[in-house]
Amino acid sequence: MQEELNQFIANDVWDLVHLPKNQSVIGTKWVYRNKLDENVIVSRNKARLVAQGLQIKQMEDEIFFNQSKYIKEMVKKFGLEDSKPTKTSMSTEIKLTKDDEDVSMDSTKYRGMIGSLLYLTASRPDIMFSVCLCARFQENPKTTHLEAFKRIFRYIRGTTHLGLWYPKGTRIETIVYVDSDHAGDYVDRKSTSGIFTFIGCCLTSWFSKKQTALAISTTEAEYVSARKACQQALWMK
Repeated sequence: MQEELNQFIANDVWDLVHLPKNQSVIGTKWVYRNKLDENVIVSRNKARLVAQGLQIKQMEDEIFFNQSKYIKEMVKKFGLEDSKPTKTSMSTEIKLTKDDEDVSMDSTKYRGMIGSLLYLTASRPDIMFSVCLCARFQENPKTTHLEAFKRIFRYIRGTTHLGLWYPKGTRIETIVYVDSDHAGDYVDRKSTSGIFTFIGCCLTSWFSKKQTALAISTTEAEYVSARKACQQALWMK
């Protein structure tokens, strides 16, 4: 690690700055563990630097981690601890637009909810699309946008047990799943690409992003997504 840091210094590619006022950073913590053999003798010492807010459960043949504690703290922070859980993060019938006639909401609180949920996507790819869709209206959020965000919180409140699972001895092969919705954005009619990259059976990369160009057909939207998926696969290799 120190060698990499020295390269950053030698190439002058970064500057050390002070933490901005009223901002916080993601803390880290060293986790130490002793591995015992069949005679209950320490055979190996393990050390892992983890980001705070993640619960990591390491077993003999697999690792599972989620952010259940972070979810509970976040739901309480925004006063939604008594909200009724829902089975999906977003309704298929919802149509989010820039409704100028709707009541405007506090943009500061709205952006705070965005940032909190974006951090959660580190272990919850199932909410990536919903969060990114709501984030498009952070400049001037309305009541409908806030209600959509509250539904995401209701969903994660009822699914705190979900997370990412990484088994031991998985095959080293890259598998990419990709999809798109044609003209899914009701504001500019652009499509959204969703890409999930697996190494063997382990999910290692995922994102949901609106396409920059306007696709005139479903086929074109799918081809644009496929191109992005190929780029991601080549980068992973």
